[in-house]
Amino acid sequence: MTTLRVQARGYGAILGAGWRTALAYRGALMLTALTTALSLAVQLSVWNAVYDGRSGIQGYDATTMTTYLLAGNLLAVLLSNQIDDTLSGDIYRGDHVVGLLRPIGFLGSHAAVALPYLAVRLTLVVLPLLGFALVFVPLATPTVAGFTWFAVSAVLATTLGILLNLLVGLAGFITTSTWGLRYLKGTVVAFCSGQLVPLELMPAAVRGVMEWLPFAAMVNTPVRLLLGRLEGLAALHAVGVQLLWVGLGLLVCVFAWRGALKRGEVSGG
Repeated sequence: MTTLRVQARGYGAILGAGWRTALAYRGALMLTALTTALSLAVQLSVWNAVYDGRSGIQGYDATTMTTYLLAGNLLAVLLSNQIDDTLSGDIYRGDHVVGLLRPIGFLGSHAAVALPYLAVRLTLVVLPLLGFALVFVPLATPTVAGFTWFAVSAVLATTLGILLNLLVGLAGFITTSTWGLRYLKGTVVAFCSGQLVPLELMPAAVRGVMEWLPFAAMVNTPVRLLLGRLEGLAALHAVGVQLLWVGLGLLVCVFAWRGALKRGEVSGG
């Protein structure tokens, strides 16, 4: 019981510190909001040109596509939580050795730091952009069932984002810089998750491969649920696949952490 209390206090302190740190970088949050809005505006301009003279593409009319791109880009904001950078930085400085002596898990503490970042990004970036879009941009109206499935799926998607970033951060044990890997991760996730183009519009062979990758569960699955393009058993199956990827992600992170401790080299003070 005492151990649980100590861990609870430890995680509480981490959450509080993470919240203060996230709020301290308001300029970065404003830049994130600006770049997201500009990226979305460019994507919408391109798709408006594509839809010129067309009523729809494989069941996506212009309004549905706008809603898809908005939801996908806002969800992508929540997938970026910086723990891959902070985790690798701790490894380079050797702080993971100190972390092993604490009563709370090293990976768990970094995962906990992501939660305040998510809350701040949701409050100061996602909701304002969503509010602006609801007023000025024609959007498809989701059903209650679609929104409910989306809410559940979005939680699982952000969990996958945390696990992926933990795994990338652990690469700090085997490389002197994770910048390139983090950049590559962002590019792969943007394309393979369906953030830029719905996977349904891709060639059958490409779509068949991408739908079996975990990236599809980060954007494509939640947004299709929101739009009602997955319903009933199909929706349940999609969320089940997300749960499977979350479970596999947890196992991979645990095994990667244990393996890294056996071969890790501390660089720094």
